[in-house]
Amino acid sequence: MDKKKVGVITFHNYDNYGAILQSYALQKKLREAGTWPEIIDYDCQYISNPFRLVNLKEKGLFNYIYGVIGHICYIPRRFRCNQFRKHMKYSELVKHGNMKAVSGKYDIYIAGSDQIWDYKLTNFDQTYFLDFPEEGKRKCSYAASIGEHVPPEQYQEDYSRLLKDFDKILVREDYGADIVEELTGIHPDVVCDPTLLLTAEEWQPLLKEPRIKGKYILVYQLGINPEIVDFARRLKKKTGYRIIYIPFPLVGLLKCSCRIAVGPSEWMGLFKNAEYVISDSFHGVVFSLLFNRKFFAKADGHHKNRRVEQLLKLVNLSERTMNDVSDEELTQEIDFTYANEQIDKFRQHSIQKLKELVSDELA
Repeated sequence: MDKKKVGVITFHNYDNYGAILQSYALQKKLREAGTWPEIIDYDCQYISNPFRLVNLKEKGLFNYIYGVIGHICYIPRRFRCNQFRKHMKYSELVKHGNMKAVSGKYDIYIAGSDQIWDYKLTNFDQTYFLDFPEEGKRKCSYAASIGEHVPPEQYQEDYSRLLKDFDKILVREDYGADIVEELTGIHPDVVCDPTLLLTAEEWQPLLKEPRIKGKYILVYQLGINPEIVDFARRLKKKTGYRIIYIPFPLVGLLKCSCRIAVGPSEWMGLFKNAEYVISDSFHGVVFSLLFNRKFFAKADGHHKNRRVEQLLKLVNLSERTMNDVSDEELTQEIDFTYANEQIDKFRQHSIQKLKELVSDELA
């Protein structure tokens, strides 16, 4: 029996560690489910070319400048990110309005994971809603994120029309399920981010161990927030450990070793071997949990992150934020027993839902 061909559209060509690792994980699990998966190599110009004037018009000056700076900062890591992408299989390159090469290529189309349905991130690019497959092709989503709020009224009719055309929707967050229900009348199942589909043992062969002597604090900062820098300084003073920063402190001066050119393999290795992790990143928290590292998360501020709050609530570690941490709590150990159990339970549920997506009969 021929394997089903599955085409996945997601954020994959942005040199962001979480985007690359979730793309790899979903493809791996689809392959293990007995399918022949490919990532559709879709180039969204709004994301890949942040210098265009349309980005300034849609984002506003501050977010435009922030996006441009972020894009430039990612350049040093591009080579190693591309090296990691060799673990994955891609379709030919396609662009908006020219999707014919992949419109009939696959038996099943999957949108997700990541925040592909957040109109602000893509300028409401409807390609991520699978508006291009030929009639009769199965259209599903896995762990797609719609953002944190119901889309503005001018988008709601299109959102409703596009989502109702899916055969099965699986989302990443509880609040995302509520938003989809409001738009379609159907409450979708919630599944884990693809990076959580793999255990720490499954990630191990892909990571690169760092050559660092002694214990260190790893800081992975995405948003502009001086509180993260101040917190790292405070933890360093308490422990005496050196600080490794990815990519570098945003708004603040700090004695540290900056790693601006690490790829996903090196990034995972730094997480696995850190004594402490400080991060405002969802995937930073994910890999801290997977590798059972003592961590502190920043879930508010410029890089506000409700999905971090939801993940911490799931594993009963909501207290591991940077808010109101006493000196004694700075070095407190974490019992990961319950967190590991909850993640494993969520993982098994999600793998089962993924298998159902590609089975002969949708559940």
